[in-house]
Amino acid sequence: MSRRTIHGIVLLVWVVGFFLMGFGVWGFQAGHLMVMGYLLAGVVIYILAAFINRCPKCRMPLLLKPMKLLGMDLYRWTLLTPARCGHCGEALE
Repeated sequence: MSRRTIHGIVLLVWVVGFFLMGFGVWGFQAGHLMVMGYLLAGVVIYILAAFINRCPKCRMPLLLKPMKLLGMDLYRWTLLTPARCGHCGEALE
């Protein structure tokens, strides 16, 4: 299974878990805090994964996408893993 497929499955499982948890615990006394905690934990795990997953060739983070705006090099983050490295163009398995 490719890295892209694994990331897509993990994202889908996280979204389904978020909705199931939201519908299941929202009526509790502190249910909204549990949902916010789940969201915060997901963001922290995404930040860690964004810096750990790197291109095997150039070692740049895979979820970091470069773009040009008015002659400047700017970077934005993506949710899904691209098919090729945004920095060196290496095809990812």
